[in-house]
Amino acid sequence: MKVIRKENNIALIEKRKIEAEYAFLRAQINPHFLFNTLSLFYAKSLTLSTELSDGIVALSQIMRYSLEKNEDSKMVLLSDELDHLNNTIKIHQLRFNNDLQIDIKIEDTFPSIQVAPSIIITVVENILKHGNCTLIKDPAVIHLFNSDDGYFIHLYTYNRKKKTLVEQTGIGMENIKKRLKYYYGDSYELVIENNDDFYMLKLKLPVFHQVDFYS
Repeated sequence: MKVIRKENNIALIEKRKIEAEYAFLRAQINPHFLFNTLSLFYAKSLTLSTELSDGIVALSQIMRYSLEKNEDSKMVLLSDELDHLNNTIKIHQLRFNNDLQIDIKIEDTFPSIQVAPSIIITVVENILKHGNCTLIKDPAVIHLFNSDDGYFIHLYTYNRKKKTLVEQTGIGMENIKKRLKYYYGDSYELVIENNDDFYMLKLKLPVFHQVDFYS
């Protein structure tokens, strides 16, 4: 019986090893296949629509950034996050025939500032998902700026809410709070005003420069 049990354990270990190797191989193949396919679509779209080809480029950049960055441990350049943000909004504009009304103000180039990954983009994705972003007289607002002393960056967002009966779970915001705590401890400030008509968020983050964070 012990011999049979040992053989079964060895077979199980070998099976899991093969499955792990296959999963690793699949992870390597899928992005390669994905980007080759997107490149093909891009080439085919050039004679059809500039808007379509630009959208394919934006989608490709979104996917590449999402696959390449390490969300678990590393800070990322704020400028890269903003590029990712712009591509995401570009895709949503295509979905809504460029009818989204979003007032975006970025008041600095932030060349070396680093931030926790996926914080800003998750905030904006919540706006795009739950906000009424088609009101010309009351557009959604995304405002990012540096403090006068240069020690903090500030994110301010505002949006009217969609009139919907679907209750929001708040899971996205809970994940944001956990990530803020993980990366910044108690050195950040988050203020949210949430009622039946609108949603407003103010986020204050300490500035980390690339050389500071890894020194």
